[in-house]
Amino acid sequence: MIEGIESGIGIGQAFPGVGAKGAKPATMVGDAGKFFGELVSKVNELQTQSDSAIQGLATGESKGLHEVMIAMEKSSISFQFLSQVRNKAIDAYSEIMRMQV
Repeated sequence: MIEGIESGIGIGQAFPGVGAKGAKPATMVGDAGKFFGELVSKVNELQTQSDSAIQGLATGESKGLHEVMIAMEKSSISFQFLSQVRNKAIDAYSEIMRMQV
């Protein structure tokens, strides 16, 4: 069964106050900061797991090369995603700063 965006999946989880009436801008800024903080910590966690998997393979503790490669790719893709999110946020900020009041 395919569920729509209204079911709570999607941006509503990252920014819970966006769809609510009467949401305060300061709350949305705090939620955005929380979202970016969680994103950075998750990417850091994946990179740490990748590093430990590489170290385990190098020392002979792990014999699963495929598991190490999967961990490395997860880490790489998550870092690329974080970079793109950061770039889009900077572009949006620059666009807002160029607006004339």
